[in-house]
Amino acid sequence: MLKRLSYLSYAAGYLFETKILRKEIPFIGGLVINEKCNLHCRHCNVANRAIPDLSYEDIKRGLKDFYDRGIRSVFIEGGEPVLWKDGAYGLEDVIKLARETGFQLVSVYTNGTFPINFSTDSVFVSLDGLKATTNELRGSGENIYDKILENIKNSAHPNIIINYTINSKNEGEIEAFCAEMAPIKRVRGVFFYFHTPYAGIDELFMDLEKKREIIKRILALKKKGRKIFNSAACLEEIYRDDWERPSKICCVYAGNKTYECCRALGNEEACGNCGYLGYPEIIHILKLRPSSIVSAFNYLPRRA
Repeated sequence: MLKRLSYLSYAAGYLFETKILRKEIPFIGGLVINEKCNLHCRHCNVANRAIPDLSYEDIKRGLKDFYDRGIRSVFIEGGEPVLWKDGAYGLEDVIKLARETGFQLVSVYTNGTFPINFSTDSVFVSLDGLKATTNELRGSGENIYDKILENIKNSAHPNIIINYTINSKNEGEIEAFCAEMAPIKRVRGVFFYFHTPYAGIDELFMDLEKKREIIKRILALKKKGRKIFNSAACLEEIYRDDWERPSKICCVYAGNKTYECCRALGNEEACGNCGYLGYPEIIHILKLRPSSIVSAFNYLPRRA
């Protein structure tokens, strides 16, 4: 409870500084600690590019840069961050460092193929459809779907959220996937993204009209009570395609460089077809849209 109150107090202060005092302060920071991954996902173009991992000292500088900019929420990501090592340091040391630096909310993005035993406030696990589709899209040549579900069910973490990136290969499984996740107690909910064509239009890409059709389906699922964390207000703006991008609410630290919005800044095709729905969700929270505020409470820490 104290953790939730502390974060809510920070959020209120952030709103005062940005809305009343008109300061431009990023709200979240994405800390990319490594590029290597144990999977070879068809929709991913950032992993396994022979780019060196950040060192512990690099990470310390990145966290300080975020903190000095006024950011208090950090998302640790990769590659697969569980694979990060620097001598005796591992992922848990990065989480501890983020807390010591002063971050109010610390989360991690993982593919879920390793035990989920992090001390973060939230864990976002990537799953992209039912078993056969996930195994095909993740390109590992093995049954990773069952492994991920086993790790979720065996975890003691109280705040596990599924990230489902919708593309042309898995869009038909949304309803069935939500039904399959519903009885899993450790899954607090599902957050949907759309595939972003960072490397150009590809076989996974869907145009705006197709996305609008899918948004209607997701809204219908929300009305039926499925555990979907995208807010109605955000989905409706995605449907209209009038949300602000690029955005100044986020910074990404990767390769010892800080990027405003994301590493694809300047890629007009990716930006125009951006499917990273976390950004417009935060924009709506900061605009105090009721459904987005309700959704925001889903991401705050809770007891196991």
